[in-house]
Amino acid sequence: MGLLSWISNFLRATTPNYHGTFAVFRVFMLICGVNFFDDDFMVGPVNVIRFMGPLLSGVFSVVACFIHMFRYLEDVDTIILSLAALFSALEVLIKIGGMAYKRKMGAALMNTILNDRSYNEGAVEIAAFLKYHTLARTLMYITIVSYPFTALMLLSYPIIAGKEDEYILPVGYSIPFISYKQHPWYEIDYLIITIQMIWCALAFVGIDGPFYLYVCYATCKLEILKSYVEKIGQTDDVEEQRSLMKKIIGMHTHVLEFLRDCSEFYKEIYLGQVLFSIAHICVSLFHVQLKLKNSSYGMLATNVAKMWIFCYCGELVVTKSNEVSVAMYSNRWYELWRKQDLKTVQFMLANAQQYVGFSIGGFGFLSYDMFAEIMKTAYSCNAFLHNMLN
Repeated sequence: MGLLSWISNFLRATTPNYHGTFAVFRVFMLICGVNFFDDDFMVGPVNVIRFMGPLLSGVFSVVACFIHMFRYLEDVDTIILSLAALFSALEVLIKIGGMAYKRKMGAALMNTILNDRSYNEGAVEIAAFLKYHTLARTLMYITIVSYPFTALMLLSYPIIAGKEDEYILPVGYSIPFISYKQHPWYEIDYLIITIQMIWCALAFVGIDGPFYLYVCYATCKLEILKSYVEKIGQTDDVEEQRSLMKKIIGMHTHVLEFLRDCSEFYKEIYLGQVLFSIAHICVSLFHVQLKLKNSSYGMLATNVAKMWIFCYCGELVVTKSNEVSVAMYSNRWYELWRKQDLKTVQFMLANAQQYVGFSIGGFGFLSYDMFAEIMKTAYSCNAFLHNMLN
């Protein structure tokens, strides 16, 4: 119990604002040159090099993975590892490209979170802020651990398995047109892969961080909104009721606009992520089933866990929005007898029916149902590959 209590206290947030948590993610973004929300992003030659260098390296990696895969078509392991590396490189390029292109929108959303002071309004507000700030910190620690752990698993596999003499690379990537199965090119390729994977692991931590903050902030607002909605009809003071309903309409409009902008910011990014995660899970599972001793376990586990966390975050927003809608129907609105107040309630009821969430390119929303669809699609593609192989 002592250890569990320590872990709980370690994860628990002590301040309601998100400045400290965002600062941690910002460190990772600064290290990797993807500090999209900073005013000095891409300002000056040093910052341009810090961003364009890895970006061009990613483009080169995509080309190198293609060449490596076609050069060693007779080796199934190499093909699978090359595909995994290719999907990772494309996912990184889409993420950093999309966030760089829409960085002003992302920065405005982040400023909304960092400048919010509504937790000072009362005990309910500060309790909700601390609850979801704790969730944001928990997701932060999970992210910081998971991506580097996956990179470590991939990089250490050839050494742990004792396959250095067989010239086994961690992923299917090598310098084009030069055989990596000779000294010193094997060591050079291994070093390049190590540097790139460390960069990717750190960059993913920084890039995914803002999404968790957006989710926790929006969910917190929806929970506070629900507590306000439940108070309708509980007092005979007409002015107090009208003031409460005005506050509810203002907060609900703010949350809907915030989530609409979040969905717009991420919809293409997460469409790409979902598609590449399906491909990752498919080829990694195929590799595990084909050959028990391989390096795909870490990639498989990470992609499944990553998509579950994103869908869990999306489900949080969907569930809280539905709870607000239910609370609108189940409060004591019938205690309001004035026609103007009842029209206001009718407007709020209609407003509460709007479906909110994080769009995946307009094809759906992040949720548990979407996670089930992702896993079913990945397994269907895996079964198709086995039928092709047979």
